[in-house]
Amino acid sequence: MTGAARRLSAPAAILRQHDPDRFRFALFAPPERREALFTLYAFNHEVAKTRENVSENMIGAIRLQWWRESIEGIYAGSPRQHEVVLPLSDLITAHDLPRDAFDALIDARERDLEDRPMADLAEAERYLRATTEPLVRLSAAILDPAATVDRDGLADIAAGHAFIGKLRATAHLEALRRPFFPRALLEKHHGIPRNFSELKADEGARVAVREMAEHAETLTAQGLSKAGRARSLAPLLLPARQTRSRTKALRRSGYNPFDQSFASPDPLDVWRFWLARLTRRY
Repeated sequence: MTGAARRLSAPAAILRQHDPDRFRFALFAPPERREALFTLYAFNHEVAKTRENVSENMIGAIRLQWWRESIEGIYAGSPRQHEVVLPLSDLITAHDLPRDAFDALIDARERDLEDRPMADLAEAERYLRATTEPLVRLSAAILDPAATVDRDGLADIAAGHAFIGKLRATAHLEALRRPFFPRALLEKHHGIPRNFSELKADEGARVAVREMAEHAETLTAQGLSKAGRARSLAPLLLPARQTRSRTKALRRSGYNPFDQSFASPDPLDVWRFWLARLTRRY
């Protein structure tokens, strides 16, 4: 382990290992706000990984209830002894963060336990907004406590980024038989759901994937037009830059979500982030 790795807090280490995108976004926060984002995003990871880490849905429901009780304990003044809960308690106190946003993030993850694809694009967006908007609200409260930036715009950016994230995870989710991609969208374009489940992108599937990707781009552009380009909000604006670069990669693959080049990490991401922050061109 390097010296730098030893100096990371527990939330930062969790984030760097399990959610590298948000870890990198948080690095672009003002130094005095960086650890706060590490802690908040580590909490989000702990809740989001619920279905991935349990063998039975009932166990997942129990895990989510544990987190509800942990949040309740924080606001009651008796936080649990846990590597994320304790720093989260300090964070909530320091920034006077609202409890309802934490409860909403936990509640939104109940949908993960259903193990079925989204009904259509509209349901997919409702789910993605439910799992990202509360996090945006909390992040913005840390980075922009005076509320000078449009929160709806930031939420649009987060939703667009989440759509592309789900597209990149398509092969993984289909292989686990926990699909996300809406079958109605496949059928709309005459894609064959069985082929998709077998990780084959027929022509109809590619058109369906293109529609979802273009929707993500629309949300991203809409969000940037509302939110502006303040450098202090870089962690919440950089997802827009990543959405654009990943959509280009998907386009190059012919809108095949199973193409390994689309799902693989891009080593140029961090350089794009530096340039985007410097030029404010997200």
